[in-house]
Amino acid sequence: MPPVIDPLSTARSLLEHGRAAEARAVLAPAMASGGAPAHSLMGFILHQLGDLPGCAAQLREAVRLAPGDGGAQFALASILFRLGEETEAEAATRRAIALGLDDIHSASLLGRILGKQGRFAQAESAWRKAVAFDPASPQAQRELADLVWMQTGDIARARAALDAAPQSHEIVAITVRLLQAAGDEAGAFALASARAERDPGLRVLAARAGLRVDPAAADRHLAAAPPDATPGLRAKAEIEVDLALGRIAQAVKRAEAQHAARPNDHHATALLAMAWRLAGDPRYGGLYDYGRLVKSFRIDPPEGWNSVEDYLADLGAALDTIHGPLTHPVTQSLRHGSQTTRSLMDYPDPAIRALFGAIDAPIRRHIAAIGPPQDYRIASAWSVRLNSGGFHVDHIHPEGWLSSAFYVRTPKGIQGDEGALKFGEPGPPTLPPLGPDHLVRPEPGMLVLFPAYMWHGTVPFASGERRLTCAFDIVKR
Repeated sequence: MPPVIDPLSTARSLLEHGRAAEARAVLAPAMASGGAPAHSLMGFILHQLGDLPGCAAQLREAVRLAPGDGGAQFALASILFRLGEETEAEAATRRAIALGLDDIHSASLLGRILGKQGRFAQAESAWRKAVAFDPASPQAQRELADLVWMQTGDIARARAALDAAPQSHEIVAITVRLLQAAGDEAGAFALASARAERDPGLRVLAARAGLRVDPAAADRHLAAAPPDATPGLRAKAEIEVDLALGRIAQAVKRAEAQHAARPNDHHATALLAMAWRLAGDPRYGGLYDYGRLVKSFRIDPPEGWNSVEDYLADLGAALDTIHGPLTHPVTQSLRHGSQTTRSLMDYPDPAIRALFGAIDAPIRRHIAAIGPPQDYRIASAWSVRLNSGGFHVDHIHPEGWLSSAFYVRTPKGIQGDEGALKFGEPGPPTLPPLGPDHLVRPEPGMLVLFPAYMWHGTVPFASGERRLTCAFDIVKR
């Protein structure tokens, strides 16, 4: 007799060997009689094939047939979260925990779900539980520290769990980043330097932390770094240290080599622009051609609004409701304000949804002007609300093609260049220092588009009114 073939075992083996389409073909005839295991396996197969809605449907059926399977409940919760179905994802996660999957993975997933919903106190509790399960987990420690910082602005409370954790490279890096976000550059450098003296693998981190505090010491850290220590970051740190110490010719040579090796790396492009500008190289003007590459547009009122002013009033009110009381996040460029914790594309409010249609025509006009014609999609979208004294540190957007600033509300009565969008002033220090070489003064209803590799920031402003903006990263479709 020929051997009996078990479709589930065969499909599982094919999936493990990366042959998901064949696994689906083998398993499909057995679905009617395979029960919950077959539906779970088909869910994983569809996940591998990129069909997340199909995966969720199969896992829902697996959970219906075997409600006591905690692993299936957790898998369903993970997929539902990715699909944006957070209420159902939370319920499935809690069922998985009740069925015995009370571990760092479930706690972390619950923390992500609750954080995305804006339930920050509950999210903090979930992340504290995750840290208790594994104090060495970089993800759990980073999420907890960031969340405590955004809720309190208290650096001691935000770093308490980090200080109690095993001091791995990742934990030290998270603490250094937290201190920098809180404005304690000297403390960040002191910590990184002390750790690097005991662990040479942290020399590159210490060098980058020392750029603004003591560039000569940063140079010494790089010289003492092992040759194989984070080679990509080291190459960029060498350029940054050269620029901070005024070694312009060497910075140009290194930046040109880095850009040639990584032409699509926006950070490498931005460093090259700095080096060329300091060297007086005319090629800088090609990269930072403000007349052609930076454009401002005024939107038309979306359908349903009689004027731009009426639309901005409704959009501002909608955005105010989702900002909440948080301070600036650790990983972003803003200071003294808040940033929405999820994509603007997730919100159902009509005014927020109308924004994507309102900016479409200006984006297409700009793309056509810089040519050749190219379709686009919005990869990420968020809102920033700045308080008096607020600003954006100078930065680039590493993942975009075009970046943007859309002004919903700007304070009245500010003086001179306060609140202006500035270009050309780099994030890292240089010798001699470089200031901005282009300014755009914002007004409500204005959309500014520019290349994502351009250094840009905001001049601080003083006002009793808050400034409200939206921003988007645009990528080629």
